[in-house]
Amino acid sequence: MTINQLFMKYLKGLRLRMASLFVVVISYVSLTLISPLLFAFLIDNVINGASIDASWLIWYSNLFGGVESIRNHLWLAALMIIGVNLIIFVLMYFRGHLNGVISERFVERLRNDLFDHLQLMPYHSHVNAKSGDLIQRCTSDVDTIRRFLAGQVSELVYAISIASIAMFILLQINLRLALIAMITLPILVLFAYFFFKRMQAMFKASDEAEGELSTVLQENLSGTRVVKAFNREVHELAKFDVKNRNYKNLTYKLIELLGMYWATSDLIVLTQIFIVVIFGIFAAQNGEITVGQFFVFLSYESMILWPIRNVGRILSDLGKMLVSLKRLNEIFDESIEDLASGDVVDVKGDIVFDHVRFQYPDGHEPVLRDVSFTIKKGETVAILGPTGSGKSSLVHLLTRLYEYTDGSIQLNGHELRTIQKAHIRQNIGIVLQEPFLFSKTILENIRVAKPNADENEVKRAAEMASVNRVIHEFDLGYRTLVGEKGVTLSGGQKQRIAIARTILSDTPILIFDDSLSAVDAHTDERIRTALKDRAQGVTTLIITHRILSAMQADKIIVLENGVISQLGTHQSLLEEEGLYKRIAWIQNQMIEGGDSLE
Repeated sequence: MTINQLFMKYLKGLRLRMASLFVVVISYVSLTLISPLLFAFLIDNVINGASIDASWLIWYSNLFGGVESIRNHLWLAALMIIGVNLIIFVLMYFRGHLNGVISERFVERLRNDLFDHLQLMPYHSHVNAKSGDLIQRCTSDVDTIRRFLAGQVSELVYAISIASIAMFILLQINLRLALIAMITLPILVLFAYFFFKRMQAMFKASDEAEGELSTVLQENLSGTRVVKAFNREVHELAKFDVKNRNYKNLTYKLIELLGMYWATSDLIVLTQIFIVVIFGIFAAQNGEITVGQFFVFLSYESMILWPIRNVGRILSDLGKMLVSLKRLNEIFDESIEDLASGDVVDVKGDIVFDHVRFQYPDGHEPVLRDVSFTIKKGETVAILGPTGSGKSSLVHLLTRLYEYTDGSIQLNGHELRTIQKAHIRQNIGIVLQEPFLFSKTILENIRVAKPNADENEVKRAAEMASVNRVIHEFDLGYRTLVGEKGVTLSGGQKQRIAIARTILSDTPILIFDDSLSAVDAHTDERIRTALKDRAQGVTTLIITHRILSAMQADKIIVLENGVISQLGTHQSLLEEEGLYKRIAWIQNQMIEGGDSLE
């Protein structure tokens, strides 16, 4: 969608309010312009006794009993000026109210849709994106749009309407002086236009630099443990300094351009006012205009020039908003996952990989080649292999985070591609290699998988994950708050809470994506034993580097370079030459006390 379509989409439902804002601003402008005319009427017609040549002023004076009556009761003049200003005050209130309602409702819907879109974007889009840049777009860019709608739209209407109406009135008063009063207006408008065009590219560069700065900040806040563990504080400070300096330099250039614009536009405006003062004085001396009309010219000149001068700022803010809309539109242009289409089938746990081949969208070589195996309901299958052999890719395919390139994957006889994605993920529980915990209580973190679960269910899941006793050691037990991403817990504690969360989901297929490596061997064994005793009929896949985690499995799959090099039980694989036997021998030598893996 285009930027214009994006803007109009979120303005839908607010167009009546926007039209009302235009009416309010034009009414406010009209009354503001009437005030100098009333003063001119008082000076020329009431005090100096000049004849009235405007029909609306004749009607107005008759409303108060004529000029003579107003001259004898000047408090009426004061009253009418106060009345006009009271109406202006009311209109100013409604102008601010409408500004706030339009801007806040616009960005509320925009933020909600942005978050929804980010949630539904494919997994690979998030893998390739910079989270800091996405955060900056969803906060700073959205706020840029909000600020423009909150003030600059009405300011633009104000500037255009006050210039148009004021110039029309001045032309009626004195054509020659009115034309003189407009000499610098084309220069001011053209200067503002070219300034806007130049600033747009600068705003984009500044926004992108801010996004890079946000990315570095977000990465350091997320990875503070790694930074401190490897003594990288100085390096990260230097990296941040480079990004910060670049952002500062670009922003400084913006400030310089703005300073040049304000200084130049001020010179133009003040020169124009000086010209009107000089020519106005001569016109008043020659009787071409009255003193009151000269007062109107001076008042209107300021009312016209300063808003037109501010058009440059409005256009520069418009440039910022257009850049922000374009950056947000880039997010909306990203495709989203279709979670609802497809069949809803009975997933019992039977899995078949038939000559599956897979290559990442941005990859040059397949990571899985001709992979075939069968897993029956209730079986425990271990998948073992070196780093980069394609173990986690199997999980990505099984949950349809990526689509396989060739071959067939079936769940209970149904082709995986034909099954609804949401249904697949509801029936496959995954404990990830790097568990993520929210900044909530332990109880709330485990309940993420099943929000309506009672505390007894949560505790049973925690017992199976061998973490219940650890939780009770905390002062607040299950009500203990964990820090962002669970930073207040050890790696093993986080992993076991994540395991408890997945167990609570009670799915027919359970996957441990190298997630038992963060716990010690004895805890690993307790968890697997508890799962085997409780999860009868649950198909379990254990992706691991550890032989101890794999040896009790019904079937072991060994992956090397994306190909199944070995398949069998622990005992059968120990009896044949290959990677499994070599890993078993190495790990056997590392076990304290020489306990055999056989």
